[in-house]
Amino acid sequence: MFVKVGSIIAAILAWFGLSFLFPETILPGPFQTAMVLADNFANGDVFQHLFATLWRVMGGLALAMAIGIPVGVLMGVNRFAEKTLDIWVMVALTVPSLCYAIFAFIWIGLNETAAIVAIGLTSAPSIAINLWEGVKNIDTRLFKMAKVFNASRWVIIRRVLFPQVLPYIMASLRFGLGIVWKITVLVELLGRPDGVGFELFYWYQLANMQQVLAWTLLFTIVMLFIELLILQNMERKLFSWRPKVKI
Repeated sequence: MFVKVGSIIAAILAWFGLSFLFPETILPGPFQTAMVLADNFANGDVFQHLFATLWRVMGGLALAMAIGIPVGVLMGVNRFAEKTLDIWVMVALTVPSLCYAIFAFIWIGLNETAAIVAIGLTSAPSIAINLWEGVKNIDTRLFKMAKVFNASRWVIIRRVLFPQVLPYIMASLRFGLGIVWKITVLVELLGRPDGVGFELFYWYQLANMQQVLAWTLLFTIVMLFIELLILQNMERKLFSWRPKVKI
């Protein structure tokens, strides 16, 4: 805990020092950025845009996990599925996120459904590849042992496969969250009238670096809150049974 706090303080001090080397229009300092962020809260616009973005992030992440987890696990445990789907997962991964956003807005319209679909489809291939590589490394000897004891397919999935796949699912969740946040900003920039991405693009057009940095800082803090207080606690509870390894 002290290491994390120390690293944050060091980053703020470095930011403070660098701000003296550039004018405020290029790199405002932490105090100026905090004041702008406080003014945004006082004006009452922050929560509307923040909640809109978080809704799209959560919806897009849920869709990406719903697509990526089954595809990745299936490719990891089934050789035929791996040979059939690997090329298409790579194709989906190489398509730019901008294309997914444009396709969704043209096909579905400029609405929330299109935004979430674009976010989910863009993120799903990365999650599938992460699960695919992880599942291929599971211990197959446990499956053979379960079959020796005449375990049913459901028991094997629940007691053997799922506990070994769960760490990769958690890693994909954290990895996907970082990807989804970046894609959400792009989608909001293209076709939504609110959200953090909309605000970033608005202030970018006005060349207001203080506002751009303030909105970036706001969502960075929110994402760190989700990571440190929610995902890490969830991971700690899910894997409390694992012994700690000390080197």
